[in-house]
Amino acid sequence: MSKQKDILKGYRVLDFGRYIAGPFCGALLSDFGAEVIRVERVKGSEDRFTTPVSDEEDGSMFLQMNRNKLGFTLNPMKPEGKEIIAKLTKTADVVIANLPEKTLEAMGLDFESLSKVNPKIILTSNTAFGTSGPYADRVGFDGVAQAMSGSMDMTGSPDLPTKNYAPYVDFCSASLAAFGTCLALMEREKTGKGQRVQTSLLATALTMTNGLIIKAGTIKCKS
Repeated sequence: MSKQKDILKGYRVLDFGRYIAGPFCGALLSDFGAEVIRVERVKGSEDRFTTPVSDEEDGSMFLQMNRNKLGFTLNPMKPEGKEIIAKLTKTADVVIANLPEKTLEAMGLDFESLSKVNPKIILTSNTAFGTSGPYADRVGFDGVAQAMSGSMDMTGSPDLPTKNYAPYVDFCSASLAAFGTCLALMEREKTGKGQRVQTSLLATALTMTNGLIIKAGTIKCKS
């Protein structure tokens, strides 16, 4: 780890993440030397208030999600906020945002808008159900993905599907997003072009449980 801690040094990441799936991706990139700037809503992001909360009003989750990061707050819907985002985008390599597609467009954080400002930008986004299909505009959280993937049905008793207490879907989605971001940066070195990296909570949950789902289905069919 010590020999690789600066492998991403020189890259700038704008982190518009919320909760875990976005911010933890930024934290992983910062662990390897990237300059990560967390951009929060004016009142502060949700992870600030996850107990226990320090005297400085930093929640335990906030401290984990934001190690090594710089940060500030703004309202991205106001003209001055959009101007600041545009200036930062020109100097950034990566933008992280785990927000619904329509929200990205309203904030000017969709790939089309970002690439007009910086053609080399990489947008790393995470949604609940992906960007196409009947659930594309729906929001969701870790527990929803656990339930819809069948993970909860395979946990606990048959009459009481049980959610995993640790939000593993959020953390795994962030890890896969960080992996994809690194690959996109490598490809950009060859092509000079930016691109979009996408993950979704449901896809991650299915990735983590697909072998078990097949096993569980086979056993039920035989019984």
